Amino acid sequence: MTHALAGRVAVVTDSTGDVPAEEAAALDLTVIPALLTVEGRTFVDGQGFSRTDLYRRMLALDGLPTTAVPSPERFAAAYESLLRAGATHILSIHLSDRLSGMLQTAAQAAQDFGDRVRIFDSRQVSLGLGFQAMEAAAAALAGNSIQLVTDVARQARDRVRLIAMLNTLEFVRRSGRVSWLRASLGGLLNIKQLVEVVDGTIRRLERVRTRSRALEALRTRATGWGPLRRLAVLHTAVPEEAAALGSDLNHLCPRPPIVVEVTTVIGAHVGPESIGLAALLA
Repeated sequence: MTHALAGRVAVVTDSTGDVPAEEAAALDLTVIPALLTVEGRTFVDGQGFSRTDLYRRMLALDGLPTTAVPSPERFAAAYESLLRAGATHILSIHLSDRLSGMLQTAAQAAQDFGDRVRIFDSRQVSLGLGFQAMEAAAAALAGNSIQLVTDVARQARDRVRLIAMLNTLEFVRRSGRVSWLRASLGGLLNIKQLVEVVDGTIRRLERVRTRSRALEALRTRATGWGPLRRLAVLHTAVPEEAAALGSDLNHLCPRPPIVVEVTTVIGAHVGPESIGLAALLA
């Protein structure tokens, strides 16, 4: 990932962006993994505990999985490696600071590198973050300046949309990361809650009583976005349903939608059988 960096900007993100490994490799995008603790054991995101396995076991686990941010030293080591490989500057794009300490930890590590490392708040999660990192990495790979790469990330941030259906409110309620959600009657009635991520916060949309109606609401909202540059279907252990939703919306985007089982670090908070859409407007 550090080849041919001489005289070029490098882009760093974290694993909560759900950028597929092949995309990250093609774009020379450095991805720092978050941490997940399951029944007292801590795993590096993507190692030792598959996404599908976690989502299928969540209801039977002894206590909820918890998540953690990598150490400042982990970020600093990545920055040091990229600069030694010849990068002139680094743009480090991360999960919304309203939802995690990831951005603050990256900023702490960046202090030792002066203006060579810029920290950028995506104000998003999953591929709402990932699409910003991918656009910035493509601009960096083309040899653009740090200012232009930052501008590309900022423009992408303004054009990103992310909506999701929570199959149950129980996991996000327990996570404590959503201020509007307390002990909810909706969870008892098995109501499906639609949410969106806007400016780094999770906001309520409508609630519907059936899964089929929730999926139709996702399709309707996505269609209302108009022409898209990128589209992703996000899910936690419902691959067939996600693939079908992607097929339904394929006409909105010139490239096939990415279907992603979201990182366990996000899935630990939203729970199994949730599904959503991330898009970058054209």
